[in-house]
Amino acid sequence: MPEDFHVSPCASQASCPWDEAQWQREVTSKAKDPQTQTAADIIHEQRLPKGFAAIADRRYILRPEAIESAFILYRITGREDLLDAGWTMFEAIQKATETDLANAALSGITVPQPPQTDSMESFWTGETLKYFFLLFSSPDLISLDEYVFNTEAHPLKGMK
Repeated sequence: MPEDFHVSPCASQASCPWDEAQWQREVTSKAKDPQTQTAADIIHEQRLPKGFAAIADRRYILRPEAIESAFILYRITGREDLLDAGWTMFEAIQKATETDLANAALSGITVPQPPQTDSMESFWTGETLKYFFLLFSSPDLISLDEYVFNTEAHPLKGMK
């Protein structure tokens, strides 16, 4: 996912069928000069994936939030499909970011082969990889009934 973006919202939390017209209205509303371009032109020019109304920052810098969410959801619900989703995420990230030495941030995720940058934030190893590890670990390794995670993904023993 890009660093900073806007998406077309659903009309309701209960149901969210795809609405092409709504998406195009959102794209136009986020455009700098909506009177001179059609939504289709903006989508093509800015390489907007379906649902994205605007992308202000196209970088992917190896952040943990998506896999953190999958980990928490899996631990709470036990839904096996989240393991598959997590593995798919890991393979996609590795494919795009792996280097001979480590993993690299990406400068723009809306192209088929995003260019790598010469940087790797410390949260890649300190948080992102930790959440991947925990997703596939036994739930009793760090029980969410006994531990909480701080904002840096450090498990802290809960107070009773």
